[in-house]
Amino acid sequence: MKNFFIISVMLLFMQMAPHAQALSVAVLPVEDLSQGRNGVNFPLTDFLQQSMTERGLEVIPSDRVITFMARNRIRWLGFLSTSHICQAKQDLGADFVLLGTVSQRQDLPLAALGMVLSLVRTSDARTIWTDVGGVSKADVSNFLAIDEPENIDEILPVLTRQIMNSWPSVIEEAEGSPGMFVETSRLEPMHAKPGDEVRCNVRLRPAIGNDKLSQVLLMVGDDNYLEMRENQANMYSVSWFAPDRDGSLPVSLVLKYGSGGMKVFFVGNYQVDNSAPKLSLKIVGAKVNNITAFNARLPVIPVWQDPEPVSRWSFSIQNLNGEIMAGVEGTGAIPPRFVWKGQRPDGRKAEDGMYEIILKVWDRADNPTVATQKVFLKGNPPTPVINAETDMDSLVVRLDCEDEIPVDFWTLEILYSDGEVLMQSQGNELPADISVPYPSSGEARKLECSASVKDVLGNKVRKKISDLMQLVVPHEEESGAAKQDEWVPEF
Repeated sequence: MKNFFIISVMLLFMQMAPHAQALSVAVLPVEDLSQGRNGVNFPLTDFLQQSMTERGLEVIPSDRVITFMARNRIRWLGFLSTSHICQAKQDLGADFVLLGTVSQRQDLPLAALGMVLSLVRTSDARTIWTDVGGVSKADVSNFLAIDEPENIDEILPVLTRQIMNSWPSVIEEAEGSPGMFVETSRLEPMHAKPGDEVRCNVRLRPAIGNDKLSQVLLMVGDDNYLEMRENQANMYSVSWFAPDRDGSLPVSLVLKYGSGGMKVFFVGNYQVDNSAPKLSLKIVGAKVNNITAFNARLPVIPVWQDPEPVSRWSFSIQNLNGEIMAGVEGTGAIPPRFVWKGQRPDGRKAEDGMYEIILKVWDRADNPTVATQKVFLKGNPPTPVINAETDMDSLVVRLDCEDEIPVDFWTLEILYSDGEVLMQSQGNELPADISVPYPSSGEARKLECSASVKDVLGNKVRKKISDLMQLVVPHEEESGAAKQDEWVPEF
């Protein structure tokens, strides 16, 4: 059955083949995507080589093709760069290169095969023929199931016949000299400020022919022609300064020949940018005297006024003496937010006080911008102050706070030493005066005072006084009344 299949295919191509041509073709190994990104289908490659022979083309031996690919480090099948196509003309003497890719291959539940073929002329790297096709067992079934293909090997001639229906009746080598081809080109920087130096380097690959290159020019914009200098064989370069106007400028390579001919190749665009990025900082925290204050965690959000890509950035926090508390830098896009936990570089808690946030950003043309904002760190708890004085038959207790951070909430409790509560009070503003009934002269129990204060940043503290009356009538034997104060910060 397989021998019958091969003979049938050979007869098919003999019927379709035009008159014999003394042209050569290099059939690259067929890429088989059904086997993964590096899949190769060598049986199909052999079949295509035989097909090209039957069409009157001289086929370059497989071992020479494989050696050529290894020497030029060709890693991708189904595709060749322009320089590799030109190199195939010189190294292999191939007039054409046949590229093939198997896009689908399956045996079950129904045999199916999909394939793309392209024929590229090496003299000018032009694709002169390409076609794509796909066939499954269902496409070629008949009522009596006579001579129906059962597997991939039997479907292949059917698919080949389908694709080869569009094969050109005559294929020939391009007339005249192809001149020179651009092997590599490099334009940098792609973004520049006015006055920055812009450079372009190209490597040309000479083709076979007598038409010699007379001049290599670089056209920047629409009418600015720069003559390129040959540094090494077939390697040219030129530099210039970016103009004052903003915008995108096209760059093209112009090759002039002794015969008067000219070829133009597009190299790329470069952007002239004279505008610095525009952004500000959004700080999440409480406002105190028009300054953002926080206690332990400070989110910082960059806000773009006119978003644009950036090349690098730097974020830092420093005190008023210029000492860096935290810093980070990077390339590419700015993080959507930064968070400072109020710590020094060694992890210790930073001192309370004023700090400055600095965000520096450079765009792709290296235009810099700086966004800064001052913040106030208050991580220590409030410092409550308790005083007491007599007023007729009552005792007035005054609760106040030494800090400038506003109070969010406070509570005050007056009780006897045995736990009996005499008075409870609360509020959200300080100072506050609380009137307490004055104890009778025969009262032996001591009055105690307990106060809790929480500021708007979330810092909390509790203060306890064991003998409130000491604040009114100090005793000589208890001159160390301050030692009875108990401070308990709450976090």
